[in-house]
Amino acid sequence: MLVIDENRTTAMVIRNDGFKVTLVPLKDGKLSARCISFAQFRQRWYETDYPLAKALATFQGHVARLGASGAVIKGLLRLQNRDRYVVASLF
Repeated sequence: MLVIDENRTTAMVIRNDGFKVTLVPLKDGKLSARCISFAQFRQRWYETDYPLAKALATFQGHVARLGASGAVIKGLLRLQNRDRYVVASLF
């Protein structure tokens, strides 16, 4: 899921268990994951309608150029694999 906050910071949600949300804000430099409570997430972040595949490509391009933590790389890879299987099952 791609989200945006009131400061127009874009972030990718890589994990949501209903209690904690792990997201990756898109920023200059190496990307890192951030964990916040689900309540705080709902107050501050809003879902966008930007296509997930395009967002993943943008984030992965950023990772290739500037790097990311291991948690971010694993989370983005998990989203990419999940998205691939969902789309493949539609055809």
